[in-house]
Amino acid sequence: MMRSANVLLASLMICLMAGCGGGDAAGSKRTVQTVPASGSLTLDEKPFGPIHIDLLPLTSGDNVRTARADVNEDGTFVLGTYEEADGAAPGSYRVVLGNMGENLMDPPPAVLETQVMIPEGGGDSIKIILKSAKADAATDSLLNPTIKKAK
Repeated sequence: MMRSANVLLASLMICLMAGCGGGDAAGSKRTVQTVPASGSLTLDEKPFGPIHIDLLPLTSGDNVRTARADVNEDGTFVLGTYEEADGAAPGSYRVVLGNMGENLMDPPPAVLETQVMIPEGGGDSIKIILKSAKADAATDSLLNPTIKKAK
């Protein structure tokens, strides 16, 4: 009898550690319904990639969640919320650039703030259009440092 209880307890522990609760890989439940979402990313009217992007929801609450994607060299991407390529929740997002380059380790370029809308039905033609931040916007900014010669 004791052996059966130990086997049952061990089975229960393995199930709990493996995440048998219907959640995602991190163990949390899927609280937001996602729709398929893919498209293209451009910078100054040219396909842009490879780069990592995060879409941060413009609204807060229980029905929002960040979506992310690794953008290919030709600018194409497929968004994921709980796991890679599982889509995004419909709504408005702010686009945040992550690392880029062959190993996604180079810093991203400076761009103007960009927002994107994921429609209720999702879609495969979502366009994220980035524009470079103007270096002359602030003469003493990090984008355009002013170096003065000593007299």
